[in-house]
Amino acid sequence: MTDHAHTTRDQVLALAGVAQFTLYAHELATDGRDLPARLESAKRAIFCTDPDQVMDVYGDGGDISDGKRYLRLQLNGERPDNQAALIARYIGQVLKISGRLMRDEQSLGRIRGAIDRARLAEPGDVSEIIDAAYRDTVSQIKPRVMLQGDPTYLKNDFLQARIRTQLMAAVRCGILWRQCGGNFLSLFFRRKALLEALESQ
Repeated sequence: MTDHAHTTRDQVLALAGVAQFTLYAHELATDGRDLPARLESAKRAIFCTDPDQVMDVYGDGGDISDGKRYLRLQLNGERPDNQAALIARYIGQVLKISGRLMRDEQSLGRIRGAIDRARLAEPGDVSEIIDAAYRDTVSQIKPRVMLQGDPTYLKNDFLQARIRTQLMAAVRCGILWRQCGGNFLSLFFRRKALLEALESQ
């Protein structure tokens, strides 16, 4: 990416992507909310491996309003309900995994290979390819993201593949956040600046 990426605006956009795809994974696990548009959004983020700017990851007219909405509540310091607190924990795990994955060239190579195969695959096979890559790489990195939810959905192979596709998209945005200069200290000490950048979108 260009130097333009290293701005508070782009950091918060990448963070909103982490929040959105983590939220989607959570909702798949808890109520089986399998919406085609959400899957397409996750695939777009995963496939965009060399963006010129953060918004390229979300595609033309990319909608990350769900992620922005959740992130706004967190940055405002509002007391979270149980669900919001759970999602916040998942987001923290995703961000830690993203940092460790960036230093694991072998796992990154496997993911790149899977993405290349997925790009050429039939649409119905993409989630299964991403799912296998996630289990082979991201799932091996601690702390593992252990979603809580309804066993009916968590034990469904079809939905499991979609859950892991959403989590892979979240990890992809977590890597983007770090590439834009994001770090955990900024979440604590630059909360106001992040919120201002988010509100300006």
